[in-house]
Amino acid sequence: MKKEYLAHFFLILESLLYAGSYTVANDASNYISPFELTLLRAIFAAFIFGIVHFISVREKVDKRDLFLLAACSLFGITISNILFFGGLALTTPINASLLTLTSPLFLILFAIIARGEIEIGKLAGVLVASLGGVFLIWGDTGLATDAENPVLGNIMVGASAGSYAIYLTLIRPLLLKYHPLTILRWLFTFGMLYLFPIWGWGLSQIEWSEFNTDVWIALGFILICITFITFLLNTFALKVLDASIVSTYIYTTPLFTALIGILLEGNSSSMSLLIAGVLILFGGYMVSQTNETTEEEEEEDLVVESIV
Repeated sequence: MKKEYLAHFFLILESLLYAGSYTVANDASNYISPFELTLLRAIFAAFIFGIVHFISVREKVDKRDLFLLAACSLFGITISNILFFGGLALTTPINASLLTLTSPLFLILFAIIARGEIEIGKLAGVLVASLGGVFLIWGDTGLATDAENPVLGNIMVGASAGSYAIYLTLIRPLLLKYHPLTILRWLFTFGMLYLFPIWGWGLSQIEWSEFNTDVWIALGFILICITFITFLLNTFALKVLDASIVSTYIYTTPLFTALIGILLEGNSSSMSLLIAGVLILFGGYMVSQTNETTEEEEEEDLVVESIV
């Protein structure tokens, strides 16, 4: 139980860091394209996790599991980031935020396909949390239509959410078998190998000499906090909690982003923020309770089987 509480704390901290990135990390976007930034994140993470893994774990991976890790990296590091940043350039931030919230819905869909059954409580919790995310984004910002190609952009961002949901589904068995640092080392190593041939040349086009202090701070925040720390927190949480619970925390990021805006930038709060917060938290609670009930039923079945 203590591990579960710690995992929930890690996910809250992860959401706070992602929320802070909208305020802190914007300075880097004027100097580095999203695609080169994704490659930089992969290189940095592969290097750091590789060193930490070599010093502390040194765990070997079965050859057959390397193929699964390569697939996880393809969906979770490469495809999801390429589609998200490419789609974000074509659609509005509001649409992108809304479509990112569909990742847990994809997880529910995959679970239905794999198991052939619907967990009503979990599905209801995801829908309630989705409503909270929609209410927060639309309630405070309205509907923006200024976009280059919103239809294509929306499709790409939606596909990005689906790709990340596939990653969450595939990575769970590996986390039960290997240390999180082993997983992260290989994820970003494969991600670097996927991305470098495509965007490696772009790194030489970056005007590093034009970076001021704010840009270096923003880049450091992205590499250390948004890449190293968040993936570490997320991977440890996935080792303890079900992927559907972990994905539900995506709904807290818009809430924390709004709160940070109120505290740091003086934005005014509204009733929609309060309502959205209640819906998000209640939806996450419903998913969590449904998962705990399922685990208890499975444990009871095992006990009955052992007696028989």
